[in-house]
Amino acid sequence: MENEITICFQTTSKISNALDKIAEDEKLSVSEVVDIIINSYFKDNKEFKEIKQNRRRFERKKVEIPAYIGDPRWQRRDFEAVTITDISIGGIRFAVPKNTKLEIQKDRLSNTEKYIIIFSLPNYHCPVNVQIAPQQVYLHYEDVQIGAALVNPDFQAYTALQKYMI
Repeated sequence: MENEITICFQTTSKISNALDKIAEDEKLSVSEVVDIIINSYFKDNKEFKEIKQNRRRFERKKVEIPAYIGDPRWQRRDFEAVTITDISIGGIRFAVPKNTKLEIQKDRLSNTEKYIIIFSLPNYHCPVNVQIAPQQVYLHYEDVQIGAALVNPDFQAYTALQKYMI
């Protein structure tokens, strides 16, 4: 998206120098750094949630749930450890450590790419085992964040998620 509006503001030399340093380190413009900081603030602060229209069908819940993910053709012992960072009835977002054998790449997402993810929900006695289809890939410093849709979860998995989301 192209920038539409120009703004000017006054700040201290300390903040100006910090913005310049971040921009130089990240090879970005100061405007891009300010944009990233403000977008991060909007994402983290609930009072701004109403400003941005939510396009999701289901509300997501922030979590830190350990899980295992792998290709359906793999043996369970070959699955990779990941961390689910948010969850909903229709999808999940999880973090995969870099340099694992699980290769979900941003430029190669397809409707046929599917994985199995296994995790335990707090206060639920059985592990949840669902098939997912990656939709979004976000590269971070220490990991890769992946947003995925659940693919036809069975009744047990759907019920567990529904109870957990209440």
